[in-house]
Amino acid sequence: MNKFDTYLKERAKLVEKNLSKYIAKIPNAPKILTDAMDYSLQAGGKRVRPILVMATAEAFGKKAQDVMPAACATEMLHTYSLIHDDLPCMDNDDLRRGKPTNHKVFGEDLALLAGDALLTYVFEVFAQNGKVKSIGAENTLNALLNFAHCTGASGMVGGQTADVYAEGVNTQDTHSFRADKLRKTSKPLAKKTLHYFMLPPTVKETTPENILNYIHANKTGALIRGSVETGALLAGVKGNDLKLIKTYANSIGLVFQIVDDILDVTATAKQLGKSNSDAENGKLTFVSLYGLEGSRKHAQLLISKAQKALDSLKTARKKNLWPLYEMAEFFKTRTY
Repeated sequence: MNKFDTYLKERAKLVEKNLSKYIAKIPNAPKILTDAMDYSLQAGGKRVRPILVMATAEAFGKKAQDVMPAACATEMLHTYSLIHDDLPCMDNDDLRRGKPTNHKVFGEDLALLAGDALLTYVFEVFAQNGKVKSIGAENTLNALLNFAHCTGASGMVGGQTADVYAEGVNTQDTHSFRADKLRKTSKPLAKKTLHYFMLPPTVKETTPENILNYIHANKTGALIRGSVETGALLAGVKGNDLKLIKTYANSIGLVFQIVDDILDVTATAKQLGKSNSDAENGKLTFVSLYGLEGSRKHAQLLISKAQKALDSLKTARKKNLWPLYEMAEFFKTRTY
């Protein structure tokens, strides 16, 4: 096991220990609800999002424990999104991280509520970072505002919406399985264009490339971006260094989703710990649009861009930047 593998393993254990504490602190809730929340929180996973919060904060002089509330909050939000994403009305997956998905164990109704509860708890836990003296209320508020923006309608949820309606969209036509169905069953939506279902007004043309870029930048990329930026904002990073950190975060967030698309084609369900559902669901992916080789080349270009941004940082502690460099490479080479 190399230095970075050890780092990931130790930080993941630290996150899991603190997640358990936060769930144990929830008062006045039915036990089945907190059990359902904890089931998905403790189902394993790489914990890269909370690790990114800690690694970025450390790069600018803070300690991992200083940003632990926000780090755990990012994992709670990620977990809620997975619970909802697996539901029959969404991707309809039976496996997540090698285990039955939440709704397969607790039922669709409670899985929905467990996701809702985690999402709501995110902001209660995140806000506790304001009580940490080395972080303070102002930095916490700035980070929380940014995180909410990255993960809501303007970020992750917007990307998930586009992803849902991108089923059946390809390079040949502009139809969508779900949009076509809604047009037939809902009179108010009968004449709505594909743009209405999948893209914000700021994106003018409804092309497969624009749809894919919007999905990738937001569905997965926005939460990774939000995690990195949370660590930076909690550490009080400003000016050009904040712009550089955002460049790094945008780049690795996109790499993560591109590699997800590649693995959906090249890896087995056992390796991934979940079903390879993109092709079955007719999803628009980087591989379906640009092919395996084109996807790999684009990921490498983004890694180079991310590392160049790190090279240019002025206020970071250079000796503490190595986990961020390593994380970028890990995103590109991971096999699960």
